[in-house]
Amino acid sequence: MANKKRKSNSFKRGPLYTAAMTLRRASWIAFALLGTSCGGGGGTTTPSTPPTTPQNATIVNGCPSLVDPIAARGDAIGGDTYQTFARPFFSMWCVRCHSVTLTTPAARSGAPEDFNWDVEASVRANIGRIRTQVGVLNSMPLTPPLPNCDERRRLIRWIDAGAP
Repeated sequence: MANKKRKSNSFKRGPLYTAAMTLRRASWIAFALLGTSCGGGGGTTTPSTPPTTPQNATIVNGCPSLVDPIAARGDAIGGDTYQTFARPFFSMWCVRCHSVTLTTPAARSGAPEDFNWDVEASVRANIGRIRTQVGVLNSMPLTPPLPNCDERRRLIRWIDAGAP
């Protein structure tokens, strides 16, 4: 009986347990963020200086969790547009799972079949989800290679500026 108890306790401290708890926490955070992001939108803000990543930002999966906007709608963001920045970003990091050309769950590594980031309309329809997964939870892509923190931040800035 004691041996069984010891095995159970050692499992709880192992990497599988840690990974499961991390995924569980990330799911709850995503659920909470999606629940709070659904709203009327409200007014606009025009900051006098562009928002930056706070020095004390929470680090999630190795990068700052960009919960708050880092740009205002319409901000000049160095000329980044869907064509010049976002499309190449999605091609580099996302379409290995999120592509209209991948037709089986195995080929898509489980990605939902209507989340195709090689289709601009699909990106724009799911921009809030993308922002949460790439910039708040820092959980996509699931497997390497991964974008670095600066690349993630640039995508979030593009989204926050209105995804021009």
